[in-house]
Amino acid sequence: MKRELAALAAREWDLVVVGAGIHGAAVAWDAAQRGLQVALVEREDFGAGASWNSLKTIHGGMRHLQRWDVAALRESARERSILLAIAPDLVEPLRFLVPCRGWGATSRAALALGLWLNDLLTYDRNHGLPAERRIPAGRTIGSGAALALVPGLSGAGLAGAASWHDAQAASTERLLLGFVHAAADAGAAVANHAEALELLRRESGRVAGVALRDSLGGGTLELRARLVVNAAGPWADELGGRSGIRRAPLPLLRARNLVLRRALPAPLAVGARSEGRFLFLVPWQGRSIVGTSYEPAAAAPSEPLAFLDEAARALPWAGLERQDLALVHEGLVPGTGGPHGLVTRPRVVDHEREDGLAGLLSLQGVKYTTARAVAQQAVDLSLRRLGQPWVECRTAETPLPKARRLEGALSARAEVAVREEMALTLADAVLRRLDLGTAGPPEPGDLGVVSAAMARELGWDEARERAEQAALAAFFAQRCGPSGLLE
Repeated sequence: MKRELAALAAREWDLVVVGAGIHGAAVAWDAAQRGLQVALVEREDFGAGASWNSLKTIHGGMRHLQRWDVAALRESARERSILLAIAPDLVEPLRFLVPCRGWGATSRAALALGLWLNDLLTYDRNHGLPAERRIPAGRTIGSGAALALVPGLSGAGLAGAASWHDAQAASTERLLLGFVHAAADAGAAVANHAEALELLRRESGRVAGVALRDSLGGGTLELRARLVVNAAGPWADELGGRSGIRRAPLPLLRARNLVLRRALPAPLAVGARSEGRFLFLVPWQGRSIVGTSYEPAAAAPSEPLAFLDEAARALPWAGLERQDLALVHEGLVPGTGGPHGLVTRPRVVDHEREDGLAGLLSLQGVKYTTARAVAQQAVDLSLRRLGQPWVECRTAETPLPKARRLEGALSARAEVAVREEMALTLADAVLRRLDLGTAGPPEPGDLGVVSAAMARELGWDEARERAEQAALAAFFAQRCGPSGLLE
């Protein structure tokens, strides 16, 4: 992948996608694979926004049973199966366990019924998957078996546990980059650190592209397009507002997941009810992640350690302590109030139909797992709006060969990140290319190796290298626990 901003401005594109989180990346891949001329631009780095905040789970949608939303359940299960198939190097089945207690929603009978319904409604979840990647049927187990898996789980009213499988992405950052690579390999032009300032208009009022600012070099340019897809996530309304589109702003929640230094006793995720919703403690990279908390984005941020205290009360067997906090993953998602106000269904907004504004679509995604399916809907509509011949979507069957971790010596991997993956800042490489900073600050020696390799590749002088290190240190200072700050 090469970042060539001048080439972006040298022609008219069928489709310009603004925002390279998981939804924008999926749109660009699908559209390019169907023969459209596509440009994908991102104001920060690929996946630097809400897509970076993740519990690392690929959900099959069992939570939708609580609302009897069978369509959403089946869609989630289908998309989980697709990711297991097209990204086998990164996505694996993961066992989940929830203790059964009392006579209510967490009783053994209620959870057994939920597991049975989930299996019944997702009967085709393993179609085409090899045996080692299939999702087995859920079941309940006795208290003895539950304690053997999770020592210390005992407590008042323990009657066993519900056991089922979902999936986990070893690196959601590398998985998203697999989508970006696939888009570029299918012919899309991609660029990070390129901020969309406003929409361009023709005299008729039709959207005709976007004005861009090079966030690193400082120049501006115009991208002409027959159709723009606004996939900027929490910043979608901001772009629309700067362009004169008057819509009620999408309410947002601040979502947090906490990376903990503490490893789990067994390779399975364990859940518990807390304040009316489930929290899960998930094993990951020799550590664990607990999530998810939600609060209004417009309010002053709460203290992350308060959420860790809540998790410690909900999961007493784990012995969680404040000094376990290694890193706070945080992002903005659609919703109001708290966890019960989460938006659960994505939307593709056709502004020509809803606002009389031709040439613009907006995408409101809600879950990482279902991004490919939402992208398919957006590209289906794009083909119709562009008057293009119909081409079937193939992303559900097309492998993502570059959805994998880089291999080799760290210095060589850093060079690949710069030369082939558009890592332009130290944070790009450490947080989203090399899996060095997603679980907490990297070792100083490793950071020095990456910084030196990038300085050689990009021609940084000592002042620029120090500035890059300082910017990354500031990031970790905001996101780390009591003993997690860089020296």
